[in-house]
Amino acid sequence: MQDRNNKMDYKTLNELIKTGSILLKIMLALFILSIGVLVIYLLDKTSVLVTIGKVLGIISPLFIGLGLAWLLEPAINYFVKNKVGRKLAVVVVYLIFIFLIVVILALIVPEFISQVNELIKKIPDFLGSINDFINNLFLNLSSTDFDLTALKDNILTSLNDWTNNLTTNNLSGIVNGVGSSIKVILNFILGLLIAFYLSLDFSKVSKYINIFVPSKYQTEVNKVKKSLNEMLRSYVNGTLLSCLFVMILSLIGFLISGVSSPLLFAIFCAITNIIPYFGPYIGGIPVVVVGFAISPFAGIGCLITVFLVQFLEGNILHPIIVGKAISLHPITIMVSLLVFEYFFGVVGMIFAPPIVATLKILYLYFEDKHHFLNRLKATIN
Repeated sequence: MQDRNNKMDYKTLNELIKTGSILLKIMLALFILSIGVLVIYLLDKTSVLVTIGKVLGIISPLFIGLGLAWLLEPAINYFVKNKVGRKLAVVVVYLIFIFLIVVILALIVPEFISQVNELIKKIPDFLGSINDFINNLFLNLSSTDFDLTALKDNILTSLNDWTNNLTTNNLSGIVNGVGSSIKVILNFILGLLIAFYLSLDFSKVSKYINIFVPSKYQTEVNKVKKSLNEMLRSYVNGTLLSCLFVMILSLIGFLISGVSSPLLFAIFCAITNIIPYFGPYIGGIPVVVVGFAISPFAGIGCLITVFLVQFLEGNILHPIIVGKAISLHPITIMVSLLVFEYFFGVVGMIFAPPIVATLKILYLYFEDKHHFLNRLKATIN
């Protein structure tokens, strides 16, 4: 009887230890997150983030070059392994890359511009349909005991104000958009040139990083760099494949639904899909609204398309090709999205998952080396 009680005690004790370990990990994660948020908040209040943003904007071609060189390195290594000289492999890969960009732009851009113009022309009709829908909705609700006239007037006033602002700022928006597009194109071209020269001897980039690392730590640093490289490459490749999947299926669904500018909305859904959890809703709402403004069939068709595509992508494709790359808990991802969106906007939401995954890899490395949790538990006990 006493042995049985001892077994029960050990079992209960083990469960308590496991629960305590989980709670310690949660508390440590929240503590680290709180420190990170506090640091970013202080930087934001002291305008340091604004200065950093301006500096990063100026040297953005360098980051574009590093990113392109890093992305194209596996293709270059493929040719090198097949006994093609490094310089020739770089030239071939970059020519293929530029050719693919030109072909994609030649196929998509004219149609994209055409659909944007078509959508702009139809905006007054869409707004009129929405206006009629609101009037009919409140007309049907007028039989209730509540006076909804003020609410209806507020909604219609807001809609009309938005329409007037859209019309007034249309020309300035086009001018600013053209200016921004030219700047982006020039930065990309400069980044492409930087990437080309970096790719000629990409191994030197890693060597330059190791210059700043003491020799006795270089082996460990190389291990961490390898883990980070594998994680980021898997994440980027998986995300690009996932976005392509979303764009193709969304385009098919929007074409069947008969919505205006299907390619425009399909590309928008693919781009916003980069943002986990929130992105699909950001990308799906506009096309559903436009669909219902055209007809109930188009609206329902767009709604079904958005939900079906996101179901397939979120439950099948994303866990297989993206989820394993970063291996973060959904709550961790959502909290990081909220924090990064607050300080950095939509761009912050795009970069939040890989940044948090990078921090996780670094934390696991230091935890394995220094055993912070064990020390903390020993201190508490």
